[in-house]
Amino acid sequence: MDCSFCKKVKVHLCWQSSYTPPGGVLVCNRCNGEINNIMSLMNKDRNTGTISLADADWGTTSATRWIKIGKEKEERSKEREERCTNYLGGLAIALREGSYSDIQINPGDGPSIPAHRFLLATRSEVFKNMLASDTCKAAPVDSVSLPEFNHEELEIFLELLYCGNLSKEKFEKHFFCLAVASHKYAIPHLQKFCEEHILKLLDSSTALKVLEISEITSNETLKVAALESILSHSEEIYFSPSYEEFASQNPHLLVHITRAHSISDKKRKV
Repeated sequence: MDCSFCKKVKVHLCWQSSYTPPGGVLVCNRCNGEINNIMSLMNKDRNTGTISLADADWGTTSATRWIKIGKEKEERSKEREERCTNYLGGLAIALREGSYSDIQINPGDGPSIPAHRFLLATRSEVFKNMLASDTCKAAPVDSVSLPEFNHEELEIFLELLYCGNLSKEKFEKHFFCLAVASHKYAIPHLQKFCEEHILKLLDSSTALKVLEISEITSNETLKVAALESILSHSEEIYFSPSYEEFASQNPHLLVHITRAHSISDKKRKV
């Protein structure tokens, strides 16, 4: 039978709702998803109670009103995002120009980069402890060494630390070191940023690296996603040169892959 809403998609499963006539209605997945989106919009920001499917007014006037409200909320959200971006842009300029910097960050190679104590300390408890000093006993620290970064990686890390955002191209090139560093220096915002953007770029070419990251950072979300990607592209990955290198460097992670394969095979047989 056709979907009762769009009349275009053939539906084989019956989705019974509280407001439907006896026998229910047939709703395709797409329409069902749109209904859920509309209900979420109706109930968003409500202080008391929620609107149910049965109580919702599905007339044209109400639908038009909810669409208008949705667009207005989206526009306000974009305006807030633009204001935030412009505000943080000042920090990016301060980093780039070294304005009023009071500390030098030394990478593993290349020249040091001027930075600002207050920002490092407010972004990370680890940096805060590194920079803490008893002024009665010792002079303030005037430089910090982060040898795990080369000069370019350090520039990118500081840009993300200062601005909380990064271009897609820069992130894709340096996502491994950024994810590991955000974990090492306990920066929750950057950890979440890295997780969300790594999931977006996860494919057969990045799955092994993402599995490594998940192990280093103890990130279960990335681990599950990486294993699913590896199993989905197993033939392509297992016979690639990168898998040989991965296996020699991370034999313990092969155990996770083997177990995931075994569980997947059992599910298929059931």
